[in-house]
Amino acid sequence: MAIKFKKFQPTEYVMKITKGKISKQGAGLSFFYNTLTTSMLVLPTTALSTGFAFDDMMTADFQTMNVQGDIAYTISDYTKAAKMVNFAYSENKLENAETQSQANAQMAKRIINLLKVYTTKFISSKKVTEAITASNELAAMLDENLKNNEVIDNLGIQILSISILGIQAKPETRKALEAATREEILRQQDDAIYKRRNAAIEQERIVKENELNTEIKVAEKEKEKKEKEMETERLIMEKQAELNKEKKEKEIETERLVMEKQAELDKEKLDNNIRLEQKNVEFVDLQIANEKKRSDARAYDSQVLLNTFTGVDIEVLKALAITGMDSKALIAKAFMDMGDRADRIGSLNISPDLLNALTAK
Repeated sequence: MAIKFKKFQPTEYVMKITKGKISKQGAGLSFFYNTLTTSMLVLPTTALSTGFAFDDMMTADFQTMNVQGDIAYTISDYTKAAKMVNFAYSENKLENAETQSQANAQMAKRIINLLKVYTTKFISSKKVTEAITASNELAAMLDENLKNNEVIDNLGIQILSISILGIQAKPETRKALEAATREEILRQQDDAIYKRRNAAIEQERIVKENELNTEIKVAEKEKEKKEKEMETERLIMEKQAELNKEKKEKEIETERLVMEKQAELDKEKLDNNIRLEQKNVEFVDLQIANEKKRSDARAYDSQVLLNTFTGVDIEVLKALAITGMDSKALIAKAFMDMGDRADRIGSLNISPDLLNALTAK
């Protein structure tokens, strides 16, 4: 019995099998083991890639095609992969490398076989001219079918990508296609020249037709413009006539209202004058009545005064009158007395100085 220690790389998934059962598994393990009772499986954890080339693909029009591509994949279920392919580890480096290489080749072969089946089916449904340009379509179809394939699932493989590097026909087929394509291109060139000339002629006809249509439309627009101007002028004249009529009616109505208002004012003024004259009459009547009452009062006073002095001696009355007179009144009284006795006075001389002295204050 020999006990050994082994340490694996992180890119290696190790399954330690003791007595026919997996006792330990994982990436980059390190452990002691008994060489007599322990065996190991080592699977790669990195992505694997393999190319493929199919030379015998037959199209729907019986042309042989060559398809080249590349597929990248990785082991997703190590238990399934270890059951399907031999990844046994050997202490001998050469034997181990050979075993690993054969295991990878075996997985790649199974994948390529599936690719060939799907590619053959795809190419056989296309004509040669269609197949040459169907690289992306083929890659998408292979990717979808392999991801859903039971064989791939049983191998524990996950498809990462599928690339179609080229789909090519045989040399003689390519030459024929090139000739046919060249003739087609020349024909298309001739058609293009013919179409370009026809297009130029058609374009010139369209230009002339457009010019004529433009002139017709311009004339129609001018006519419409003239008609609109005449219609506008007519509407303006009608509107002006309506405005003048309304203005005249408003002036007549205004004049009537003014006359009515003036008549009302004249009537009101006349009524005011009548009322004023009535007031004046009433005032004059009142003045006359008041004056009559004052005259009656004065007459009554005079009568009372006369009644009072009835039977009183005339000399007494004179004395009473003289008592209340001022100097001028007394002088005037003296001259009146002399006038009453003028027949008794022989001569009387009054100088201006005496009159001034008598009348002076």
